[in-house]
Amino acid sequence: MGLVNDLRPDTFVTLTTNDAMSVGRFKRKIKDFFGRFDRIYLGPRWIKMPFKLRTDGIGFIEHKNSNIHAHFALCTPPNAYLWNIKIHTEKYWGKICPSGSHDVQMISGALGLTGYNTKEQIRDDYDWHDQVILLSDFAS
Repeated sequence: MGLVNDLRPDTFVTLTTNDAMSVGRFKRKIKDFFGRFDRIYLGPRWIKMPFKLRTDGIGFIEHKNSNIHAHFALCTPPNAYLWNIKIHTEKYWGKICPSGSHDVQMISGALGLTGYNTKEQIRDDYDWHDQVILLSDFAS
């Protein structure tokens, strides 16, 4: 997928709810999470920062009718290191979605990642408008 490769992602994050909820509610949780994430690395005025300094990425929502979750390919701020991304993801996703879980990994090659992230898009009921998340859409 060209968009994922063009992004040049450095981190792979999966955020799960272990619960059923609407896509809209899940997206609000995702927006809250990445807002907190950028606040950690960019400071309290993160929302006023140019988007190019903020976390960028694309996510793909899966299992929208049961255990809704999303896989993200992220380009993180330069001061976000894998070990602290893992710590902050556990802390903040746990607060936003107490029933949820997460996985954080460094990306060493986008080829396999692209296939894994997009495995449900071949389904006839995949809603490209609702189930693809561009973090840039959350920018204020």
